[in-house]
Amino acid sequence: MSMQPSAERMRYLLHRYLDGSCTREELEELYAAMAREEDEQVHRLLDEAFAELRPGSAVQDVDWDHMFNRIVKSSPAKTRKTGWWKYAAAAVLLLLAGAGFMYHYMRHNNAQLPVQTAQALVHDAAPGTNKAVLTLADGSTVALDSAGSRTMQQGSTAIQQQGGALQYNVHGNEAAVSYNTLTTPRGGQFQLTLPDGTKVWLNAASSLKFPVAFRGPLREVTLTGEAYFEVTHNARQRFIVHTARMDITDLGTRFNVMAYYDETAVKTTLVEGAVNISDGKKNALLKPGQQAVIDKNGNSGIKVQAVDVEEAIAWKNGEFYFNHTSIYEIMRQVSRWYDVEVTYQDSLDAYLSGNIRKNVNVSEVFKMLELAGGLHFRVDDKKATVMK
Repeated sequence: MSMQPSAERMRYLLHRYLDGSCTREELEELYAAMAREEDEQVHRLLDEAFAELRPGSAVQDVDWDHMFNRIVKSSPAKTRKTGWWKYAAAAVLLLLAGAGFMYHYMRHNNAQLPVQTAQALVHDAAPGTNKAVLTLADGSTVALDSAGSRTMQQGSTAIQQQGGALQYNVHGNEAAVSYNTLTTPRGGQFQLTLPDGTKVWLNAASSLKFPVAFRGPLREVTLTGEAYFEVTHNARQRFIVHTARMDITDLGTRFNVMAYYDETAVKTTLVEGAVNISDGKKNALLKPGQQAVIDKNGNSGIKVQAVDVEEAIAWKNGEFYFNHTSIYEIMRQVSRWYDVEVTYQDSLDAYLSGNIRKNVNVSEVFKMLELAGGLHFRVDDKKATVMK
C-alpha cells in the first residue's frame, strides 16, 4: 500500500500540475493522493491549488457538483464531500481530455501531440462576441460591434450605439411608420433598447424587426431566433411579439422567446409578470416559472409546463445550462454561438446536465461535455464531429 505524500511533496506536485510541468509519474502520484478524499491535508492543499487556477478557465467556471451528480448517480451509496468533484474533475479533465496539461506535457517531454488534440489547439473556435447588422428602412445596412460608438438619425428618432448596445430615442411625431431590423450572425449577440424603453437581448443567429417609433394602439415586433425581453408596460399600448408559430402579448413582464427554425418547437418562458400566448386558435395565460411550447408543425396546440427559468435564460447571462438536455439540442446551441458546423458520426441517445461559461473556446466546452456524457469530439477549424 503506497504511503500518503508529505505536505511539502503534495505542494510540489500541485504546483507542477498547475504550471503543466508534471511528468506522467508525478501526475499519477498526485492523482492517487487526490483519490484519498478522506484526508483533510489533501483537501486543504487542493483548496489552495484550485484557487490558483487561471481566472475564467473552463475548469473554474463549471458547476462540478451539478455536472458530476449526473455521472455518479449510479452509485448513490458512496457519499462525496462537498466540492470534491471539482478537484477530481480538474485532474480527469487534464489527464484524459487532452487539455492544457497535455499540451505542456508533450511540449516539455518532446512528445508528439495526438491528432485530435493538435487540431483543437491549432484550429480552435473562439466564443461569440457582440456583433450585429442593422438594416434601416431604406434598405441600407450598418455593421455593429462591441467597439462601435455612433449616433444616427432616422426621421425624428435618434439611434445611438455604444459598444454592444443600441438605443432608440424618439423626439417628435411622424405620421409614417418605418421599420428597422437588427440581425445577429452565428457567433454574435446584441442588446437593443426600443423606442418605448423596452430592453431586448438578441441571441446568436436571430433577428428582430421593429418600428422606429411606436404609433397607434399596439407595439408590435417580429422575432426569428431567440431574444429576452424586459417590456416597459403601457396599458394603453399593448406589446406583442410575433413569431412563426406563436404570438406573445405582454401584460407587464420579463420573458424569453426561443423561435429558431432549426429547433423542434417555439418556446416562451415567463420570468416575471404575465403574458398571453396565442397560436391563432387558442390562448394560454402564463404565470412566472411557466413555459408555453408549440411544436414545429403547430399540430399539438399550446402546451404549458413548469420550467427551470435559469436554464431558459442562461444564454443571456453568459452560460450554457443543461438539465437532462439532448446532445442534439446542446450542439445546436454550441453551433450557433461558436459558428461551427456539426456532424455526427454515430446515432446518439445522450442527455447531459451541467453549466459552462460561454467565454471559453469551443474545445473547452467539448472537454466538459466529454466528461459529462462519455462522448468524444473532433474539432477541425469550423467543423466539429460528435462520436460515441
